Parts: sequence; C-alpha cells; structure tokens
Amino acid sequence: MLLGLPNSGYVTLDDTAQYGYEFSRVLDKKDIRTTGGKLFTYIVPDGQYRRFTIPATFVNSSDRSVINSFFVTGTDIRFIEDDTFANSFFTVRIVGIEEPFQNYVKPYFRQLYQGTITLEEV
Repeated sequence: MLLGLPNSGYVTLDDTAQYGYEFSRVLDKKDIRTTGGKLFTYIVPDGQYRRFTIPATFVNSSDRSVINSFFVTGTDIRFIEDDTFANSFFTVRIVGIEEPFQNYVKPYFRQLYQGTITLEEV
C-alpha cells in the first residue's frame, strides 16, 4: 500500500498496516417509513464514495509527519492499494477530527507511532 503525491513521493504502508484494514462503499441513501408502514428509499445519484480504514503500528516519525501533514492541509493524495499495479489508484483525502498518529508505541517514545488512517474518495 502506498500513500502520497504523484511525482513527489509515497509513504509505504505495507510493513506498518495491521489486520483490520477495511474498505467499503458508502451510499447517500435514506430509508423512510411512513406512519402507515410504507417504506420509501431515496438514493442520491453520484452520492457514493469509497472509504478505507487502515490501522497501523510501528510508523516511524518521518512517515507520521508526512501523513499528519496531509491530514492537516486537506491534501488530495493518491492511495495505491496494490503497488504491483501502480496505475490503479484512488484519489483520496484523510478525514476525521484528529490527526491519524498521536500515540507512541511503548517503549519507543517519539520514534514509533500507532493510529488509524481513514481515507475517503474525493
């Protein structure tokens, strides 16, 4: 797995990604049931996107800084799931309310970090 900017550089997540990697398709869909019991479903056209959740541990401090800076600046980045076929990628943004990597891995204070990266397709 690679995460980064084209023609600039990528962070490799293969060694740090853990079990629990999730990918899903999110629909902008509303189900509404009337008082009479009828069910109505509304789906917004083009209201779907992909979400990727990547838990990672033992992330070094330089990769942590790069990934957290993508989050803070709201940068559109490339996510390459399978780096053997690098032409297949998703344009994503790191989402959430706090930086992905804030916790240290004991006993590696300020050297190795752990956290979860949540990506959503742009």
